[in-house]
Amino acid sequence: MWIADIIIQERVNIDFSAKQNLPRYSEGEYLDSLAEIFKDDVIRLEPEKAKTTLRFTLSVALEVSTIIPAGTRVTVDGTIVFMTLNNLTIPAGSTSGDVAAECLTAGEIGNGFVPGQINQLIDIFPYFGSVQNITETAGGADEESDAAFYERMRGSMEAFSTAGPMGAYEYYAKSASALIVDVKATSPSPGVVDVRVLLQGGELPSEEILQEVSEKLTADKVRPFTDHVMVSAPEIVSYNMDFTYYIHSVGAISPEVVKANVEAAVKEFRQWQAEKMGRDLNPSYLVSLLMQTGIKRVEIRSPAFSAVAENAVAQVGTTMVVDGGVESE
Repeated sequence: MWIADIIIQERVNIDFSAKQNLPRYSEGEYLDSLAEIFKDDVIRLEPEKAKTTLRFTLSVALEVSTIIPAGTRVTVDGTIVFMTLNNLTIPAGSTSGDVAAECLTAGEIGNGFVPGQINQLIDIFPYFGSVQNITETAGGADEESDAAFYERMRGSMEAFSTAGPMGAYEYYAKSASALIVDVKATSPSPGVVDVRVLLQGGELPSEEILQEVSEKLTADKVRPFTDHVMVSAPEIVSYNMDFTYYIHSVGAISPEVVKANVEAAVKEFRQWQAEKMGRDLNPSYLVSLLMQTGIKRVEIRSPAFSAVAENAVAQVGTTMVVDGGVESE
């Protein structure tokens, strides 16, 4: 019996080792190595730091210019720290100025701080009055996942053409940030390229992300000389979610568990619907998710099926979930 156990383990190792030679199945460092065979030696996207704009305000207007040096640190809570990227000069007679800043910690941890939330200065200077972020922090990304890296590796094949094919624009756009989950490039008129960008979880891109994508696509070795490239967020198709569900009177699952399952199904549908452009608004998928929660039946009042344009994405507005009680068979 012990011999069979050893043989099985060895065959599992052989299977794993063999699969690491194929990009579709390889993982981690194995996938990184295989990327060398693709165009331009595609490299996994490293973690990125979130960025924002800070506004510094002096306590009084001075008769001379005030220079706030690059590297001045501001924190949210003592743990998440942002640092200015350039020197900020506040002219004589003025009391405030704006400067770009980035989080010292790479990753998504620096995203989502709303204007005014970053307001504690670490490096105090004379005549300091106040500081706060005037834009929501965005652009922070964790290291690119294996699945996203593999898809981008495949997309790199489109970049061999110098004529500006749709696939090439989408490949280069995805190379701008690991946060980008979907890109759609269209040409509404000759010589015009309309690129729409969608982030993980169905989030819309910030101005910082759009600027990074634009810089990537307008590089001399990427954009055909005659193309005019426009980068923006996708169009939004808004919908409301409204339904009533009923559970079995003698069901094996308690109403509390069913309610929790329904809430999870709603969250999964919202994310599924919002994470890809051109995905039709499809209540049938919502029903399929709900029927796996332990309910007996469901009455969907909204949304109704609706086609979504290729450069648009469906996002939920209001959500109304009604527990209709129990029913017999």
